[in-house]
Amino acid sequence: MENKNKGWFITLSVIGYLLGISYCFTLILIPLAVYCFIGANKYSAFANMTDGELTQHKESITNWAIFFSIVGFPVGLISIIPAVSLGNNVTISDVKDEKKTQTYAGETEQHTEPREKVKNELSDLETLEKLKRLLDEGLITEEEFKRAKEDLFKK
Repeated sequence: MENKNKGWFITLSVIGYLLGISYCFTLILIPLAVYCFIGANKYSAFANMTDGELTQHKESITNWAIFFSIVGFPVGLISIIPAVSLGNNVTISDVKDEKKTQTYAGETEQHTEPREKVKNELSDLETLEKLKRLLDEGLITEEEFKRAKEDLFKK
């Protein structure tokens, strides 16, 4: 998988180095310049990664985008582009599961079978409670209650 944002990362590393150099001219902002150089080196490293590797470093890319957006405003705002354009559709398969559950950006795909079973059990329980309420209120007889209960459990 190639790096779709390689051009952006190279551009951002150049901007980071330029910001660092310009901040070095003011003695007060030298500590900020050091962070600009570190961020520029990170962006250079990000330019050489694949898209799969970049998704693992998305948090770091986002943090550096925020940093450069603040210290390099308004030019630094372009650092948000690669952070936002990273895809979230990375597929990971779980080897333990026989059906190989697919995970997309940390969310597990749920199989509907257990959920439907729970819904049916809940609806059976609710039906039984309603039947009991009808029996208690005298709206159905004991025979009707027993017959309905047997039909319910035969399912």
